[in-house]
Amino acid sequence: MPNKDGTGPNGKGPMTGRGGGRCIVSVKLPNEELDYLNSQKQVMKQQIRVVNDRISRIKSTKLGGK
Repeated sequence: MPNKDGTGPNGKGPMTGRGGGRCIVSVKLPNEELDYLNSQKQVMKQQIRVVNDRISRIKSTKLGGK
């Protein structure tokens, strides 16, 4: 984790890299954990938007030339 903040490479979250580092985030206080979880929630929301956009684009085209 480049910044040791739980965001992983390019801010995509833990376990999204090539496995070269430690993916464990050390959280000491409840407020820190809450901040971390809210950050991860935002990352996941963005990932869901990307996936939904891709699904929409695939559905709007003829699949495989059929």
